Amino acid sequence: MADLKLVMPELWLVVTMCLVLIVPFIRKGNVVLPVFVTIFGLMMALLAAQGVHLDSFESLRQGLVFSNSLAIDPFSSLFKTLLMVFAILVVAQWTIFGRDKTHALDAPDFLCLLLGATFGMSLMASANNLIMIFIATESASIPSYALAGFRKKNKMATEGSLKYVLFGSVSSALMLYGMSMLYGVSGSLQLSDIASTINTDGMTPLMVVGLVGMLGGFAFKLSAVPMHFWCPDVFEGAPTEVTTFLSVASKGAAICMLARVIQNLGTIVYNEEVLTGIALGVGALGAVTATWGNLVALHQTNLKRLLAYSSISHAGYMIMGCAVLLLVEPKLILSALLFYVLVYMFMNLGAFTVAAVLERHLGTLEIADYAGLFKKSPALASLLIVFMLSLFGMPGLGGFMGKFLLGAGMIKAGTIGTVLVGILLLNTVFSLFYYLRV
Repeated sequence: MADLKLVMPELWLVVTMCLVLIVPFIRKGNVVLPVFVTIFGLMMALLAAQGVHLDSFESLRQGLVFSNSLAIDPFSSLFKTLLMVFAILVVAQWTIFGRDKTHALDAPDFLCLLLGATFGMSLMASANNLIMIFIATESASIPSYALAGFRKKNKMATEGSLKYVLFGSVSSALMLYGMSMLYGVSGSLQLSDIASTINTDGMTPLMVVGLVGMLGGFAFKLSAVPMHFWCPDVFEGAPTEVTTFLSVASKGAAICMLARVIQNLGTIVYNEEVLTGIALGVGALGAVTATWGNLVALHQTNLKRLLAYSSISHAGYMIMGCAVLLLVEPKLILSALLFYVLVYMFMNLGAFTVAAVLERHLGTLEIADYAGLFKKSPALASLLIVFMLSLFGMPGLGGFMGKFLLGAGMIKAGTIGTVLVGILLLNTVFSLFYYLRV
């Protein structure tokens, strides 16, 4: 029972999924009841996440439950709080913009899939075991594939969903292969035992292959280069509320999972060369992802595709933050990452909501068609400007504070951190061009 109390957010999500599928038997074709049940369940999960009281941010290895397969700590609990709030806002966004495009009989299915993806992402934040990491990732991915292609008669949604499934299958196979190598070398599924093996035997070739394979699976969820090709097509074709959800929740959960793996290594491994090598590898992945996302975004003419590449670049910034977890005080970086996810959540929610309003009233997402928008709708244009400038990182807005805190943490990691901060600043300058173009 003590273990169950710590996983009450996940239990509430599972119960709500069942109830959402049952309520159509009470009133067939009614949409209000499934929406009410979904929001009630998410609020109960939110309260349950708030009920987990653990004292310190210092370690990610507190509150280990179910044979150490899940770690319940302040980091995961705070992310779950943000996730539940965001899911409630996405349901509200769907009610306003997507309800009229969804058949009444399909509404419970859509909400159940959304809850299922939320459940998987909640598990990802706490996964502390190779099998649990894989199950959590698949629990988040499989509903997401269906959500992306939920409008079955829309060709772009179907194409994006198919690409999503194909890339997801390849990345899952790659991640599972890497995990099998890690298990073969260490003889354990626990992250702490794998870290102990690295500390004892060093980075053997099989261990390197295993870590790279597992990181490839993480890269898919983060839409990090080179596992990013699905992202723009899915974002353009999927319903706006699904795009909003995937752009923030999926990346936030994957960042939490990556941070936990890296922090387990940093807590146990004492070999400076190994830690520096891992930090360099993860930092390089983040730097390439951020740079590629910003450079390709410069050529985009569709607002949703532009925001897709923008989300790739922001994932790169957060990956760079995770890279220095091995080299600095973890509390500083973990706090900065959570704040970045919080700010990014509202920035993206706002930007995609404005995109949904523009698509409904203008019938287009082409940026060129927004010319003269300030005269037609000053309030909407002003909001879009604020969200774009916040995504850029304009001083005085939330996006600036997110990047500032992340950079302040990275700069303390010595030479590697200084280089990563330089890349962060350079990419921020690149991003100004396409954000201002809108």
